[in-house]
Amino acid sequence: KMPGSRLALLCLTACCVPQRAGAFASIFALRTPLLPTLAGRTHVQLAMSRQQAAPGSPAIVILPGFGNAAVDYTNPFGAGFETSISYALQQRGFDVTVMPLERSQWFNVLWGLFTLSFWLGTVTPYEPSYGWYVQTARDTITAAAAKERGVIVIGHSAGGWLGRAALGNGADFDADIRAFVSLGAPHSAPPVGIPGVMDMTRGALTWTDEKLPGVFLAGKGVQYVTVASDLIAGNGAADRGTPNKAAYDSYRLVCGAGDVPGDGVVPLQSAHLDGATQITMQCYHSIRPPRIDDSDPRAKWYGSDEAVDAWVAPLLVALPVSAK
Repeated sequence: KMPGSRLALLCLTACCVPQRAGAFASIFALRTPLLPTLAGRTHVQLAMSRQQAAPGSPAIVILPGFGNAAVDYTNPFGAGFETSISYALQQRGFDVTVMPLERSQWFNVLWGLFTLSFWLGTVTPYEPSYGWYVQTARDTITAAAAKERGVIVIGHSAGGWLGRAALGNGADFDADIRAFVSLGAPHSAPPVGIPGVMDMTRGALTWTDEKLPGVFLAGKGVQYVTVASDLIAGNGAADRGTPNKAAYDSYRLVCGAGDVPGDGVVPLQSAHLDGATQITMQCYHSIRPPRIDDSDPRAKWYGSDEAVDAWVAPLLVALPVSAK
């Protein structure tokens, strides 16, 4: 058994996955644009033509990942609005709102320590550990939907599975949801029985994937786009501190296997939903840190200006403005 204090620390610092996986020394070659691979899955190259949403397109609500704050999506590392995912999407014609969130609010996860379900590993996303996030997400989505042109919900990292929980069964709150997009989100918990590996959400991710599986709201007109990366292959035999070793450790916590490809934090196999439009590119998981060279793999993430067109393009195809 794991001591309570250590378990609480792991759940707080991981919540699903760490947001930083170390420094990287090389970047992999990009793949051919729009090259079909598995059924429903497409590899894309980052260098794509600039996309533009039509006037009256649905508004976008961004749900931050674990450990992130709203400012990371509007002024990352104090580098200016022009470097943010919000700016990139705004320049493509979207009205963008980021869910209000302070970094310190993630300590709310520790309220779960006072619930029996936390210790039993049967937490749901609506209990104290994550219920505060789900409610804030719903409030933000509802406010954006009041503009009466629909909403596209974008969840980064843990914001992806928490976004699915926020949307719920489609009847939990009144909002015209047109699409759901996840960026590097861990959508499934690791299998049970692997030493040192468990659902770090203490059951909340497991519950979400079991009760709200795949494209759960597709029947209600919600389009699903899952965006993942295969930039970095995990390698348990690599030297500690190398990108491949860091990825191995992170992937193993997420899916139970470390020797798989992913975005450096979340493995590819965990980041797609069955039935969704699945986009696989080559970029890093987390927001670009300051003062790094353009050749560093961390220089491009899902929300970089060079990357967003790769998933905005299929989103616009799947979601015509006149859809509803």
